[in-house]
Amino acid sequence: MYTELVAQLPSLWDQFMRVGDMLYLLFKYSPYWGPFVLATVFAHVWLRYVRAKFIAEQENVLLEIRPPAEVMKSPAAMQAVFDGLWQKAGETTFIDRLWFGKVRMWYSFELVSTEGQVHMYVWVRTAFRQAVERTFYAHYPEVEIVESEDYSTTLPYSLETYNSWGLDFGLSSAIGVPIKTYIDYHLDQTSAKEEQKVDPIAHVFEYLGSLGKGEHAWIQILCRANKKEDITFGAMRNRKSYDELSRMEISRIRNSPEETIVFPDGGVGKTLSDRQIKRIQAMNRTGLSSTHWDVGIRGVYIAEHEHFVGTNIPGLIGVWQPFGSPGYNSIVLNGSRWQPIFTYPWQDFNGIRENKKKVQIVDAYRRRSWFHAPYRFPHFYLTSEELATIWHIPGSVAKTPTLQRISSARGQAPANLPQ
Repeated sequence: MYTELVAQLPSLWDQFMRVGDMLYLLFKYSPYWGPFVLATVFAHVWLRYVRAKFIAEQENVLLEIRPPAEVMKSPAAMQAVFDGLWQKAGETTFIDRLWFGKVRMWYSFELVSTEGQVHMYVWVRTAFRQAVERTFYAHYPEVEIVESEDYSTTLPYSLETYNSWGLDFGLSSAIGVPIKTYIDYHLDQTSAKEEQKVDPIAHVFEYLGSLGKGEHAWIQILCRANKKEDITFGAMRNRKSYDELSRMEISRIRNSPEETIVFPDGGVGKTLSDRQIKRIQAMNRTGLSSTHWDVGIRGVYIAEHEHFVGTNIPGLIGVWQPFGSPGYNSIVLNGSRWQPIFTYPWQDFNGIRENKKKVQIVDAYRRRSWFHAPYRFPHFYLTSEELATIWHIPGSVAKTPTLQRISSARGQAPANLPQ
């Protein structure tokens, strides 16, 4: 064996010299390629710094939306709210984006259960508070909007006292394919009696209202106006808009017909199936009838150790199940980002990695972070029609008794509402 090793020394030396030659050439020509690498790294670090600085300087407010005892409007009113809040302002020029670190406004629409008491919240920059209030009062004059303490920070979360489980959601199908919306449930027909309506959001409220003492469930729907992004939005950015991605998916479907047809002369061809035609029609309807959003959805279940109920975790995973439709799209669990699977004990000694993820998802939730650092993840796309389906003020069809409603049936928007 020793003799064989000695015999291989010349070839090993040759390999070592080849590696050395490569390193020498890299170093020799570093004045040519080095500046480009350093510039790219600097641009990334600089952009992250100025954006973090800009975001940290913004003041935010949490508004609780208290619905009245009776809501006679369909989710179309909520779609009008989303359309009214859609705006791309805030990062107009490349100087705003690259020098000042400005980013466009994003919202967080939240559904929260605090020991079974259900609340609806909107998190927004303080500068946009008046716009949110005006838009809600324009379409829901009966609601009450009040500033609230941030429930996520007032909860004294710690691993010693609480156990938690969280997840991010994503879409099961391609971009542009819609979920089952309120129009598919015929909720746009206001003439229907309240007791005859089938509102899928009642499933969400029922889950939230079923929690007991010491249990908390938080759901946030983070969204911002969708727009095309080029390299001036950051290094290696070249994102197409929702319209472009949707047209690409429609073109892909048209170019891949599923149904076989036989011509009178005996020839065989392909045509679009009924399923494909309906999918294209649904994509065109939702894509053309409302505005488009970048979206991220997150859910967290937290409970004191003695009150933690593991069976509530599948309930959180399947909370959006009624909004899915075979052949279309569904909101599903997005991998194991916050709950990595450890097969063997040595992969996570003493639960250190799992506990780290538990702390991180609570921190990400509190920051309402998705589109920017420190918790930046790929987003998906929904229209205002789809957002209004998964977050709207329910009528009395949602019988959850712990949903916080105001006692008066009708009211007026505040007279002193800023113009």
